[in-house]
Amino acid sequence: MPAGLAPPPGPADQAAEEERSDGSPARAALRGIGLPAVVAVAVGTLLVVVYLAAFPTAAPHDLPVGVVGPAAVVDDVRAAVQEAAPGTLRLVGLPDAAAAERAVTSGRVYGALVLDGSPPRLLVAGAHGQAVTQDLTRTLGPVVADRTGAQPAVTDLAPLAAGDRRGRAVDHTTFGVVLGGFLFGITSYQVAPKLRLRLRLLSAVLFAVAAGLLGALLAGPVTAALPAGFWPVAGIVALLALSCGAAAALALRLLGGAGTFIATAVLLTLGAATSTGSFPAEYLPGWLEPLASVLPPGVAVRALRGLAYLSGDGVARAVWVLGLWCVVPLPLIALADTVARRRRH
Repeated sequence: MPAGLAPPPGPADQAAEEERSDGSPARAALRGIGLPAVVAVAVGTLLVVVYLAAFPTAAPHDLPVGVVGPAAVVDDVRAAVQEAAPGTLRLVGLPDAAAAERAVTSGRVYGALVLDGSPPRLLVAGAHGQAVTQDLTRTLGPVVADRTGAQPAVTDLAPLAAGDRRGRAVDHTTFGVVLGGFLFGITSYQVAPKLRLRLRLLSAVLFAVAAGLLGALLAGPVTAALPAGFWPVAGIVALLALSCGAAAALALRLLGGAGTFIATAVLLTLGAATSTGSFPAEYLPGWLEPLASVLPPGVAVRALRGLAYLSGDGVARAVWVLGLWCVVPLPLIALADTVARRRRH
């Protein structure tokens, strides 16, 4: 086997398993039979609970939408929307059509109604996904038609790239990088549990750089799925990879085998569910919504979408949030190593 990699487990030997359990057949059976089943069921149950809570009944709540028009008309439309779909949309007054376009293309609002002309217009950003456009059209169309006699003409100010007709490229790219970071963090301690921290950091940086370059290459020049600058995309992807790798490594260093479960739950389950790749954060249940702006997947998805379609929306936040996820685990790992050395002496 290559250096650092464990060989295959070999033939069954129950005596060896009992020896690992201090000679207790009962403990060996519990560890070998029960523990894998418990961990697998726990991970699967968490995934089912989170996804059933997040997606089957996903609907917007307090989704910011701009509106332009005479004050009386705006107030009338706001009241009608609140009556027809209470709590779903939050209408934000804007001074004119140009301001509405800027608000939509910067990600400040998810759409904008322009009611000071004929016909009325609904400005949307297709980059947010088909669900958002459909919900805005379905909710606002009848209200506007009742008051103006005409359905609003829909204008997509940020249409998806030709290589991403379904709007899934950002989410898929992010999930692949998160999975890679998770595997890196776990494998790093499995193949070299006693490696010096600075060498482990060097390995993590090499992984992050490679992930950033390959992610930007595949999402950009190769598939034309992400219409954004190569180097900004590579930078965000590299930060995402390093943050997930560092978090997984910290979990394994502090908690051992249990750390794998924790990292899976946080990065791959909660992180994927709150990535906002399928729906904006305003579609998530209240207990999940805050995680979209804290966990690496959601932060990275917003930044990559901002780079590609929405005037850099979320990029600055991603740099410092992902940066914290990259940096904070290092002193904690160093502290755990220091404490362990002192205990040995």
